[in-house]
Amino acid sequence: MNLTDPDMPPPKPHKHDKRHLPASRALRFVDAAQLDALLATLVPEKAEREFVQRCLVDEGPLHHRGANYLLLRLLGLVLARVPGVDAPLTGERVPMRLPPHLEDEVEEGHFPVPLPTHALRELLGDDEQAMEAAIDCLTDGPPQHALANVVMVALLERLLARLEKKG
Repeated sequence: MNLTDPDMPPPKPHKHDKRHLPASRALRFVDAAQLDALLATLVPEKAEREFVQRCLVDEGPLHHRGANYLLLRLLGLVLARVPGVDAPLTGERVPMRLPPHLEDEVEEGHFPVPLPTHALRELLGDDEQAMEAAIDCLTDGPPQHALANVVMVALLERLLARLEKKG
């Protein structure tokens, strides 16, 4: 499409999107206490849990923050309906990806939530290259992506373990 073509009609002015909410109202459904209670099952240390929660629902694009909250809480609801006792969380350490301008200034660190791999191994089998690729896909990117993925996998792994014990 050539926007400088004189035979082309001028673009139509944008109408206000009626679905757009200001940031002050867009996340009004987020209940920090409910999310904290869910995260407490994965991250016992309060300061670490607050950091994880901040990454999930206070940082990054608005739509990611809202989606993270909703998806995690829905998984928490499902998990709450399947009785069981959860094992302590174990798995692969998740490195913090830093922006290039901070790489030299900050010591390499890891997020306080490990990526559980039991369910992934069940899914992918013994293919170590596939497992490495899956871990990279789930843990790459900014914190709101990586941590949301890791927490979702942790909740799904717990759910699968509870269902296995139930059956």
